[in-house]
Amino acid sequence: MQYKVDEIKRITNEIEKSINNGNKIYLEKLLDEMICVCEKMRSDIQAKKNSFHGAKLEIINEIRFLYKPVLKKNYYEGTYLEEFSKKRTEDLKEAKALDTHNRFWQTYEIMRGNVFGSIPLELITKDGARRLMGYGWDEVMVRVLEVYERQCSVKELVEYCELNFNNFLIVKEKSTNAEMILHYQI
Repeated sequence: MQYKVDEIKRITNEIEKSINNGNKIYLEKLLDEMICVCEKMRSDIQAKKNSFHGAKLEIINEIRFLYKPVLKKNYYEGTYLEEFSKKRTEDLKEAKALDTHNRFWQTYEIMRGNVFGSIPLELITKDGARRLMGYGWDEVMVRVLEVYERQCSVKELVEYCELNFNNFLIVKEKSTNAEMILHYQI
């Protein structure tokens, strides 16, 4: 994939030169080349999405959650996640939902994912839910997929999730060792 990104950069540089030189015929050729490379990348991603055979997945439930949206694109940059975590804890305390949140998440081992604050809506009071929504939390439907007969690495499972789900957590239920994907329908 990286060589295709490098190819796009090369074509972009050539396009800039062509625009400055006024060579419209060469510019059109470069644009066609760029489109071709981009379509090939899209095709490769689709093939990867459709060819995952590393695990069997079954939708076992759909549950309403409240989740705290991440508002920064590169959330690993700086101290954003640390500040996010502090604010999440404050929000849950104010809504009198911190203990419930902690009890729920202590039953799971979070293996990977990109959701950093959520709780099943049915576990908290209506007043707690109203308060959290007032603090910027959103209601979202979460599709629960059980992972069974996994014959791939966690890394491959994460890659599958990244290609197919925008927002997800891969968790392992501590009491049963069952692996699940929580697909947040955001």
